[in-house]
Amino acid sequence: MSLPPPHGAPVPGAQLGPYRIVRQLGVGGMGTVYEAVDTALNRSVALKVIATPLAGDPAFRARFVREAQAQASLDSPHVVQVFAHGHADGQLYIASQLIPDGDLGAMLRRHGAPPAELAVDLIAQVADGLAEAHRIGLVHRDIKPANVLLRNRGTDVAAYLADFGIARQINGAPSATVERGVAGTPTYMAPELHTGGTAGPLSDVYSLGCLLWATITGRAPYGGTTDFHVVEAHLSAPVPQLAGGTPYERELNRVLRTALAKRPAERYPSAAAMRDDLRSLRRATSTSRVGRSLAVA
Repeated sequence: MSLPPPHGAPVPGAQLGPYRIVRQLGVGGMGTVYEAVDTALNRSVALKVIATPLAGDPAFRARFVREAQAQASLDSPHVVQVFAHGHADGQLYIASQLIPDGDLGAMLRRHGAPPAELAVDLIAQVADGLAEAHRIGLVHRDIKPANVLLRNRGTDVAAYLADFGIARQINGAPSATVERGVAGTPTYMAPELHTGGTAGPLSDVYSLGCLLWATITGRAPYGGTTDFHVVEAHLSAPVPQLAGGTPYERELNRVLRTALAKRPAERYPSAAAMRDDLRSLRRATSTSRVGRSLAVA
């Protein structure tokens, strides 16, 4: 069941600028996401309405506009497209592409790990979107299953990287939502971010490696009863590996070791490089017909 929207947030049937609210999709730290209709263009959108206390902060508003503009400039079939941003009735909003079939986290909870070829294909798509974000100077900082949206297309599934809400420009201002401390989700965060390091493309690559493991196995790479235990594992535990000894599994283990290296300099140099390796693996599954989930060592 969805959480109620914050006090003062629009309700179904309300109008916010050119958008008519249809239903609430979710509530997060920054605000509430709705399905809405752009009445000027008669199309459905995902409308994120920013929480009122943040919307009233001039510094936040300026950073919000910069980041919305940066996201709108992303040109990738694997990133949720931003259509517009604005303010109405004292509230900031951002309108983006509506992806109808849920997120990767929900899929993993409902069905467990998908067949290996689908898992690799989905993360290759996310890596492609992330590579484009890095190309224009945008670091995501919160890559996790809930931020990968899915669309079923016959026998194929398209993946879209979403929610750049705590993104930052590589050479620009600090994040719109976090200026001090840790940003992101500890389960998927790079070791250096747990020790005061700065987020960059290589920390996103590490998070992408965590996402790959979670999609292959249906569980996070490092468990623990508290966030402290999870952080300790990211800092010092060995990189998790698959149990099988087939050439395909050995190659996938190599990808995981590279993406999840503790030292940034030992990781893939870019999301594009990781994407290319994943695409090669995807082609291998097409010829070998792996067709199954893989065991954990």
